[in-house]
Amino acid sequence: MLTVELCGVLQQAAGDRRLELDALPEQPTVAAVLELLGERHPGLAPHLRRVACAQGDSLVRQDQTIDMNRPLVLLPPVSGG
Repeated sequence: MLTVELCGVLQQAAGDRRLELDALPEQPTVAAVLELLGERHPGLAPHLRRVACAQGDSLVRQDQTIDMNRPLVLLPPVSGG
């Protein structure tokens, strides 16, 4: 099982700040997790193209394999002035 932590507008779109995903491939990539999240939580789908993803203190690319023992954190784009 993978824990996905959501920040900012993503929490509002999903209705929760933490989601648990099961039935993942043995070594899922970030892209596979984002696709599954979009299918299971349609409110998140419009945001997932632009999120940054992190595990621990490092950003992870969409083609990277996820460490299932660490939460995947989704960060929405930030704007400001």
